[in-house]
Amino acid sequence: MISTIARRELRAIFVSPLAWGLLAANAVILAWIFLRVLERFSGLEAAQRTAGLTIELSLTLFSFAAVLAMLSVPLLTMRMLSGELRDDTFNLLGAAPVSLTEILLGKFLGVAGAIAVMGLLPLVLALSLSQAVHLDWGLLAAATVGVWLCGLVFGAVGLFASSLSAQPALTAVTAYGMLVLLSVVNRGEITGSQAVSLFDWLSWNEHLLWFLFGVVRASDLLYFLLFIGFFLALAHRRLTNRRLG
Repeated sequence: MISTIARRELRAIFVSPLAWGLLAANAVILAWIFLRVLERFSGLEAAQRTAGLTIELSLTLFSFAAVLAMLSVPLLTMRMLSGELRDDTFNLLGAAPVSLTEILLGKFLGVAGAIAVMGLLPLVLALSLSQAVHLDWGLLAAATVGVWLCGLVFGAVGLFASSLSAQPALTAVTAYGMLVLLSVVNRGEITGSQAVSLFDWLSWNEHLLWFLFGVVRASDLLYFLLFIGFFLALAHRRLTNRRLG
C-alpha cells in the first residue's frame, strides 16, 4: 500500500506543471552557476588557484542546489495533506484499510522521488566534464548524498506544515518559516561554547558542509535521519489528533 500511495503521489507531482516549472528553473539556475564556476576557474592562473575544480563545484554548485531545494520542496508538498483536508478527501482516505503511518510514508516517498530527480541536476552538470578534466567522483557522490538528505528533511518539514492547515499557501509559508529558522539558527550572537555547539548542530547547512567536503560522518547521517523522523512523527500526531477531534 505504501508503494501504491508513493507512485500515486509521484505521478501527481509530475502531472502538475508546477513540478516541471520548478525543475526547469532549477536546471537553468544551476547551469548558469556551473558556467560561472568554470569561467572563474579557467580564468585563474594555476598559481592563484587555492582549490581544485571538484571542490569548487561541490562548494558552489551543490550548495546552491541545496538552497534551491529548500525553496522548491515546500511548493511540492504544500498540497499533499492540506489539499486532502481542503477537499474533504482525507476522511475518505482514512476510511480505507490503510494506516496513517502508511499514508504519510507513501506521500513522503512520493516527494522523495521528485527530490531525487532535482538532486541529480548538479551531478549531471558535473558529468559533462568527465571527458575533459579529472574530477573526484567520490567527493561529488558525497555532495549529492548531502543534497538529497537535505531535500528529504525539507520534504518532511513540508509534510508536517501541510498537516497544519487546509490552506496550501499557508502551509508553504509555514514550511518556509521553519526551514529559514533551521538555516539561520546558528547565526546569532550566542555566548558559551555549549550553546554554540547546540545551535550549530541544529542547522542543516552545518551538516551539509561536511558532505560538500566529501566527508560522510555518522553524526551527520544521524542528524538527517532524526529530523526526518521527527517531522514525520509530528505530522502523524497532528493527523491523529485531527481524526480523533
